Amino acid sequence: MMSKITGGLIGLVLALPVSAAWYDEMQFGPAWSNTFAEGEKKQQTTAALKGILIDLGDRKYSALYDTETQRWVAGYQGFVKWAGTPWTGAHGPLVSLASENPIFRTEPAAGYADASGSFDDKRPLKGFGNLPAEHGRYVGYYKHGAQVIIESEVLGAKVLETARMNDSVLERHWEIGPRAKDLIVLLADESGDAEITDDGKSAKSASGLHASLNSSDKAVTLAAAVDRKNRLVMRVPAGKSTLKINVAFARDKAPTASEPLTLSDLTKGGAPQYKEELTSSGTMGNPTEGSSWAVDQINLPAQNPWKSNLRFGGFDFLDENTAVLSSWNGDVWTVSGFKTDITKLNWRRIASGLFETLGLKVVEKKIYVLGRDQITRLHDLNGDGETDFFEAFNRDVIITRNFHEFAFDLQTDAAGNFYFCKASPVRGGGRGFDQIIPHHGIVAKISPDGKKFEVIATGLRAPGGLGVGPNGEITTGENEGSWQPRCKINYFTPSQAPVFLGTEPSRHELCKDKPFHEPLCYLPMNVDNSGGSQVWVPPGVDFGLKTGELIHLSYGQSSLYRVLPSKVGDTMQGGVVKIPVKLQSSAMRARFHADGSLFVLGFRGWQTNAPKECAFQRVRYVKEEPVLIPTAQKFTSTGVVLTFDQKIDEELATDVSSYSVERWKYVRGPQYGSGEFSMDAPDAAAEESALKAESQKVSKHDAVTVLSAKLLDGGKSVALEIKDMKPAMQLKIGYDLETSDGAVMIGETFSTVKSLE
Repeated sequence: MMSKITGGLIGLVLALPVSAAWYDEMQFGPAWSNTFAEGEKKQQTTAALKGILIDLGDRKYSALYDTETQRWVAGYQGFVKWAGTPWTGAHGPLVSLASENPIFRTEPAAGYADASGSFDDKRPLKGFGNLPAEHGRYVGYYKHGAQVIIESEVLGAKVLETARMNDSVLERHWEIGPRAKDLIVLLADESGDAEITDDGKSAKSASGLHASLNSSDKAVTLAAAVDRKNRLVMRVPAGKSTLKINVAFARDKAPTASEPLTLSDLTKGGAPQYKEELTSSGTMGNPTEGSSWAVDQINLPAQNPWKSNLRFGGFDFLDENTAVLSSWNGDVWTVSGFKTDITKLNWRRIASGLFETLGLKVVEKKIYVLGRDQITRLHDLNGDGETDFFEAFNRDVIITRNFHEFAFDLQTDAAGNFYFCKASPVRGGGRGFDQIIPHHGIVAKISPDGKKFEVIATGLRAPGGLGVGPNGEITTGENEGSWQPRCKINYFTPSQAPVFLGTEPSRHELCKDKPFHEPLCYLPMNVDNSGGSQVWVPPGVDFGLKTGELIHLSYGQSSLYRVLPSKVGDTMQGGVVKIPVKLQSSAMRARFHADGSLFVLGFRGWQTNAPKECAFQRVRYVKEEPVLIPTAQKFTSTGVVLTFDQKIDEELATDVSSYSVERWKYVRGPQYGSGEFSMDAPDAAAEESALKAESQKVSKHDAVTVLSAKLLDGGKSVALEIKDMKPAMQLKIGYDLETSDGAVMIGETFSTVKSLE
C-alpha cells in the first residue's frame, strides 16, 4: 500500500506508510533518473542533481552517472536508501546511494577534462546546469535489455560508454569516435595516491582501489592527474579511428580487464523487458441530475507484473485509438481501445525510470515526456513497442535538490514550440523558499527542434499545469502561498511576454522592472485549493461549450470549471463556474479526443479531495441534456450580465431574491496566503497586519444588494443591477433559476473584476 501524502503543494503533510513500501517492490528498470544524495550519512551532500542510477544486477550493484557533468559518480555494492517526496513523502531528504564502501567514486568535477586539461567546474552557475557546449553534451541513453549505454559528445567526439559487473569486478566500457583533441577521462578519486605501472595498463591506490585497462589502441593509458596524485584518469590521444576501451575496477584485489565491448552494436534496440500486454475494462457513466455530461471510468492495470504504482500525471493521444500516459514514478504506458465502447482496453509499459514525469506530448507520432531534468524524446528503434533510446531533446532547465520544484505539463503551440511550467523551491511545510536560481517559478518555451530554451514568465510558486490557446495564449494554475493570496488562473499573450506572475523571490533578472501581471481571476479555497492544467475547446468539437472556450482543472477540488472571460479594452478578467461532473480523482491533465470527448487524468500525491489514488476518465457531452451553466458574463458600471444557453423562466429571473452577491479582497505579500477582507468597510490595520503575520482566519465578506434583475437577449441573459458596482478581487454571484422548460439552474460564479464596461 502506498504512503499517502496529504499536505499539498501549499504545504505537504506526511503520512507514513502503514505496510510494506511499494517502492521497494516496484521494478524501475535498468536505469532510473533522479536527484541523489551521496549517502544516508551524507544526506546534505548531493551526488547528482540529474543522475541516472544504473542497476548492475538485481539491485546488488549500482553505478551513478551525472548527466550534467558527464561523470560517473560512484560504482558500489547495493542500491539506495529511500527518502524523497514521491517515495516516502519526506520534504527535505533525498534518495541516497547505499555506498558506504564504493568500488570507485569521484569528487564533483567534470567527467572529462576541457580543452585546457582542467576538470574544474566552469559552468556559468557553478554547481548547476550543463557543461559549456564546447566542452561536452549529454545526448541520451540506449537500453539493450538490461544494459544501458550512455551517449555523449566530448570536445566534439562521439562517446558511448557503459558500466557492468563481470563476476565481482566492475567494468567501464567506452567506444570513442574520431577525436580532434586528446581526451582525459576522470576515473576515480581516492584518499591515497595512485600508482601506475610503467606501461600505463594497471593502477592501484594506497587506499585500495585497483584498475586494469584493455584498449584497442595501445596509446590509451592510465595516469595520475598532474595536480592531484590521488586522482586516477585515463588519457586518450587524438586520432581518426574509433577506439574500444575497458577499465576494470576492484577493491583490494587486482582485476583483469576483459575485451572491450562493441557498444554501437547495442544501440539498435534489444529484446523488450516489458513483454506482457495487460487488459482492463472501461465503465460507461450516465449524467448526474442537472448535468449535460457523463463520466466514463477507464480502469487501470494496478495489478501488473512489475508492481508499478500507477500515479499518472501526463498524457496525450498517439492516435484516435491509443493514449500515452506518464507517471510520477517515471513510467510511460500506452492504452488502446478508444475506437470501441471501451469494454476492453490494452495496456503496454513502454518505458520506465524517468524523472518524475508530469507532462507528455505527442508530436508527429513521436512521444515527448517532461521530467524534472529534461524533455525526453522516446524512440522505439526496432519496432517492438518498447523504448530503446531516451534522447535528451532539451535539458537546459537548471534544477536544485529542493523537493518542491516540480516541472508541470507539456504543451505545444501552432508553430510547434513546447511549453512547461516549473514551481519554486518551497521549504518543507510550505513557508518560504530555499535557494532560488534562474529557472525557479517560470514558464519555459522551447523551440520545435529543442535547441532554444527561453523563459517567458517568472514569479510562479506552484502552478500545477498550463494551457496554450489557439492564438498562443498562455494560462497556468497557481497555488496559495507566499506572495500568492489565493489560487488563481494566470493568463497572458505572446506579445505581453515576459511577464511577472507575483512570487517576488522568483522574479528573476528578466522581470526585475516588470509590474505584477494580475491573474484572470482569483479562486477561493473551496473552489480551487491546488490548481491543475487548462484546456481549450478545439474547432469542430461538440462538447456543449463553444470553440475556443477555456476549461480550468482543479487538482485540489477534483473539479472542472468553465472559464468566463470578460475582456475590457486590453484588460483580461473574468471568473469560473463549475462544470457539473463528478470525478474519481484529481483533475490534473485534460485533452480532447477526436470524437469530441474530454479525457481527464489525475492522481493523489499532495493536497486534494480525490477519492482514488489515480483515475483516467472520459467526459462525454450528452446532447439530450441541456447545458444549465452560464456561457458568459460581463461587468458593467451598473452590475453584471449573466448569459445562458437556455431561455430563463421570467418570474424567477426578475426576482432579486433569486440571487446572492458577495465581494471581498485579499492582501498580497510575503505571508502564506491571505485572509478575506472587506472592501466596503476596509480595516487598514488588519490589512497591514496581514503583511506581517498569516491572516487566513480573517473572513469578512461584503453582502451586496441586487437592486433589480431583467431579462435580455430573448430571455437567455439576465442583467443584475448591483448597488455600488465596482472592481473587486473576488466577486461571488449565486443564482437559483429555472429554464423556461422547468429545468433547475442553481450555481455560483467566482470572478475577479478589474475594469467595468
